[in-house]
Amino acid sequence: MGDRAEEFPARAGGPRTPRGPWAAVAPLALFSLTTGVFAVVAGALAALLVPGSTARALVWLVVTIVAAVSAGLWWGLTPVTERLRVLDRAVARLRPRGARGR
Repeated sequence: MGDRAEEFPARAGGPRTPRGPWAAVAPLALFSLTTGVFAVVAGALAALLVPGSTARALVWLVVTIVAAVSAGLWWGLTPVTERLRVLDRAVARLRPRGARGR
């Protein structure tokens, strides 16, 4: 039985490193922070197009809520593998060109 425990990491690509509880939460936290900031900025930009303070506040609120809800629905309804592919493509665009080959 002890041999099987040693064989499994070798078949799986080596020993697994233990991950803390924050490793599973980090992608969701980063996504939520980014889309939250995007939602507020989109709401503010939309509000600039509307005259009047009451209407401006209402437009800001509605656009912010719609952007945040749509991002939350995307996160909740998209399969994990597709989410990871999309997020990996976005991160790959942000990396410097020399870091890709390493």
